[in-house]
Amino acid sequence: MKNNLIIAALLCVVVYSVAAGDKIDVSAVVTKADAEAILGVPVKDPKGRNKEGSDGFYDSEWSYYAVKGDKALVFDVLYAGREAPPHLTQTMFSVLGPERGKPTPVDGFGDKAIFYYDKSGLEMLNILKGNVLITIGMHGVPAKTVLEQEKLLAKKILPKL
Repeated sequence: MKNNLIIAALLCVVVYSVAAGDKIDVSAVVTKADAEAILGVPVKDPKGRNKEGSDGFYDSEWSYYAVKGDKALVFDVLYAGREAPPHLTQTMFSVLGPERGKPTPVDGFGDKAIFYYDKSGLEMLNILKGNVLITIGMHGVPAKTVLEQEKLLAKKILPKL
């Protein structure tokens, strides 16, 4: 709960400034067909939004949920621009992770990446690349394959940044 409050507080004071062409729509990068292939079941149309404030804020947040069952795939891509507080995404990245235990570092993705089981029931992969923070979460997928599947999704997103 404390981490969620910190993240919410940070997001409230953020001023994002993203240059044209830098923004991605996660639902266009990871399509419904991609989500169905990863989750192994039919999924509903994506729910979410690409949010851009008048101050330059940008957040692409999308979710895919199984038509039947509890499988889910969620994404959040936050851009911090030149007017954001110094080291904003690094600070956000540092407060993400499990409430207990340590996250597992993941090499080869962005500047830093961690994998962990979130208290909400999601297996999470968080990636920090420059001033962009990427979160990928999955639920209902076998634990032995979830990290590899999230890495595949990250490989689709990272080149688009």
